[in-house]
Amino acid sequence: MDMRNYNRPLPKSAVKQQSRRKYFTIIFILAFVFFMFYTIGKLLKLNLNDTSTYYRENVEINGNKLVPAKTILQICGFDNNNDTAVEIDMNQVSRKIMELDFIKGVSITFRPPRILNITVEERQPVAFVYGRGLNLIDAQGYLMPVPNKNISWDFPLISGIKENLGNLGEPSKAKDIYLALEIVNYLETEHPLLAGLISKINMSAEKYVEIFLVHGGAKIRTNKDTFYKELYILKTYLANYYDWYQLKKTEYIDLRFADQIIVKTKA
Repeated sequence: MDMRNYNRPLPKSAVKQQSRRKYFTIIFILAFVFFMFYTIGKLLKLNLNDTSTYYRENVEINGNKLVPAKTILQICGFDNNNDTAVEIDMNQVSRKIMELDFIKGVSITFRPPRILNITVEERQPVAFVYGRGLNLIDAQGYLMPVPNKNISWDFPLISGIKENLGNLGEPSKAKDIYLALEIVNYLETEHPLLAGLISKINMSAEKYVEIFLVHGGAKIRTNKDTFYKELYILKTYLANYYDWYQLKKTEYIDLRFADQIIVKTKA
């Protein structure tokens, strides 16, 4: 037998046919993979533009502490005395939840077989502020009402703001509010022990701030424009030299003067 026949190259027509088969095979595989991902995506992620029907038991609510789940369910269309299925417009529900005072963000997703998950991100208050009543404020200056819930709050009160605070549900318009929030954030980060002792931050003076402590009402005075430097010096002083047992006998600690700390005891 002549073995040279086995090394004979394929005709050009056969090579082209093999190339076309490989091409169509690759196209088919890519189309199949795309279809599978598309189908899985449709199953796992809800299109927020759709309106679908759900029962109350199919709705899960997560992340809420200040906003009652009952409020979110009412926005979805569920009545207290009605367990029937309701049509939920996800786009509309998301928009209405974002209008609530304490809500910073919301995510609505679908989990098979038929669970609607509503996860909210609430604003985290860091202080009380008085303006047309007692309100809460977060680190970004967003004003919120005090919720009608039995919650124990351990926040300082920001007082003495002479400017217009602004409206609830919006960032405050008062410049001194943001200065007070900077002080709260700095102390919570750099000196959490002292931050936990603050009862009030008074911003009424033009050039300095008075920070009131809970035990005995001692005051800390610091300049508005150099409080970072002065509170850092105070941190070192309290850590190395101050006798905390003398706190109740201290009237004030004054940081406003260069290169010195004035501690005045009560008479």
